[in-house]
Amino acid sequence: MSATLAAARPEAAAGRTTFVALAAREMRRFVVNPVFLFVVGMTAWTTWAGRSPSVTEIDTVNPYPAIFLGGFGMMATFWLTRSMRASEPVVGVTPTALSARTAALCTVAVVPFLCGCLTLFAFLHFHPVGDSVYGAFSPPAQVAVLVGQIVVPSLGGPLLGVALGCWVRFPGAGFVLFLILYGWVSLVTILSMSHPDSTPVAVLRLFAPFAFFTLHGNAADVTAWRGSPWFFTGWQLALCAIAVLVALLRGAEGRARFRIIGTLSVVPVAAVIMLVLAGTGGFTHAVTA
Repeated sequence: MSATLAAARPEAAAGRTTFVALAAREMRRFVVNPVFLFVVGMTAWTTWAGRSPSVTEIDTVNPYPAIFLGGFGMMATFWLTRSMRASEPVVGVTPTALSARTAALCTVAVVPFLCGCLTLFAFLHFHPVGDSVYGAFSPPAQVAVLVGQIVVPSLGGPLLGVALGCWVRFPGAGFVLFLILYGWVSLVTILSMSHPDSTPVAVLRLFAPFAFFTLHGNAADVTAWRGSPWFFTGWQLALCAIAVLVALLRGAEGRARFRIIGTLSVVPVAAVIMLVLAGTGGFTHAVTA
């Protein structure tokens, strides 16, 4: 027994070393990717441009980090994952399991996530909590809105790209999914403008990885739409967990596959609960800007 445990320890240590090396390699590939460099530049520029005192509400500038770090980051990790799949015949001769390589790819999302955190701090510097651009939300809820609109999409988008790249072979799938998500968010936002007090419409608006929470309807008022930013952030994090599990499911075998499928039967339930709570909570209120 002790001999078996002693033999297992070096194998576990070697596995961790291999995983760290794989993760570091994928991160290096990601940070020099031209798409990611474009993302960083555009996020910095739009954040700096959003510091203008003419900004009347946050949702005129908040979509840009989500579009670039989340949307374009999704396309970058999708292509990164596809390049790994293309090399599987060669990489497959090594003792590294496919699930370990996929997990290493998922760690790449840490890079845009950190960029999202820096963007959040920059946004708070230009538009501190309590500013009228946030509408009627309380200061803690204002931070929750920013986290859900800037930070979490920066993590979830790249994770979704890895999951998509693991299962879909079509080279343009990342771009197509980006257009679908962009179109859906635009559609439900327009619907919310005409039905701001509707709970079903609020749930539809929040049934997305990104959602608006305020609207500057005229020269004087900022409308805070129905919805709880706290529960919406929980919904987003549940989507991130689902993306990781779906990615890891490809190539998983034996007990690992059983555990992933078991977790996948629970997390979506939690996601639906968070979505319903997000849509039924909150309020609709207008305040003077």
